[in-house]
Amino acid sequence: MIETFALAFVLTLILIRVLMPLAVPLGMVDAPGVRKWHKGEIPLIGGLAIYLTLALLSLVLPFWQAQFGLWLIALGLPLLLIGLVDDRWQIAARKRLLIEIGCGLVAVFYCNIRLYDLGHLLPNVGGTLVLLSIPLTIIGMVGVINAVNMTDGIDGLAGGLATLTFGALAFFTYPVNLPVALQLITFVAVLAGFLVFNSRFFGRKRAAIFMGSGGSIFIGFALAWYLIMLSQGEGAVIRPADALWLIAVPLLDTMAIMGRRIRDGRSPFLPDREHLHHILLLAGFGANRTVLIILAFHLSCILVAVASIRFQVREWIVFALSVGVFAAYFIGMNHAWKVMKRIKSFSEWAGFEDRRSKSSEGTGRIPGLDQRAARLQVPAVKAEQSCSTGATVKDQTDT
Repeated sequence: MIETFALAFVLTLILIRVLMPLAVPLGMVDAPGVRKWHKGEIPLIGGLAIYLTLALLSLVLPFWQAQFGLWLIALGLPLLLIGLVDDRWQIAARKRLLIEIGCGLVAVFYCNIRLYDLGHLLPNVGGTLVLLSIPLTIIGMVGVINAVNMTDGIDGLAGGLATLTFGALAFFTYPVNLPVALQLITFVAVLAGFLVFNSRFFGRKRAAIFMGSGGSIFIGFALAWYLIMLSQGEGAVIRPADALWLIAVPLLDTMAIMGRRIRDGRSPFLPDREHLHHILLLAGFGANRTVLIILAFHLSCILVAVASIRFQVREWIVFALSVGVFAAYFIGMNHAWKVMKRIKSFSEWAGFEDRRSKSSEGTGRIPGLDQRAARLQVPAVKAEQSCSTGATVKDQTDT
């Protein structure tokens, strides 16, 4: 297992170094703009490096042949390509959606990655999904894919969240299903190699590469694949209600944001700056602290799943608790400007605020939260200001 991790980690580092000089000639770079607060052109080759590493390893490591592991890599190719095309030229969300649905259908019918039942989400109520199995599986897959895509808005966040979830799944799977556990460990190692270049926790002032849509779509698909596979049938190591906690933060943020957009009469796929990490940045936390806070929140949700399995908590209780957390999160995010003000006040009182943000003046113009922030006389983050606070906030095309 250690050898597998080391091989995947080192190969990822090598491929990233090889691909970085090719990004500019290929036009695979992310330039600053109205909704892009990073400094300079950043290579969008993280997802490509992640996929190539996994593809190469799947050809030489035998455990990838278990439980349709090679099919996961194969189905990841069209998802990666459509994401790379979107990174380069930008395409309509519906085209990406069609590819996601198509790959999901192949996974359902050929690889048997399917939600057969949702467990006992209500007391003394359970049973198979029958006709609802296929549509609910596709909805779940597409939902997880786009939840991961929406979290890719600040250095190290999407990769960090995915790493924690893959790691938790590996923990549950080992040693019950060793081949799948090794597949999951490979994902953890590859993402760790990516985070060396993408996060601020390895001595970098800013990200050297971004994951890009291709990477986030593929990683989201892989997470959905394993969450479904490992929660169904005789070989299940988690329950459907536990799976919700393992992907809690991306799902919470996505569902709350889409619900708010629909309530306000906007397209649920229209990008904005009202994600959780935007709230924390506007509240005065720097990029590193924002990522650490969200990762800690996600880890606490994962520990809920660990505890529920360890102490055999009834599924309906676990599910009811997740519904309660979502309701509280949704209500809080519906009053995001009040939450931001209170977090800002607390961070100032506790001395957590990144005081470098005070070097800039003015309210700026940021879609979504800036007008409310201006009314509260809370300084909004401008493009120049985001550089001074160390926050690299990327464009998010929500699909």
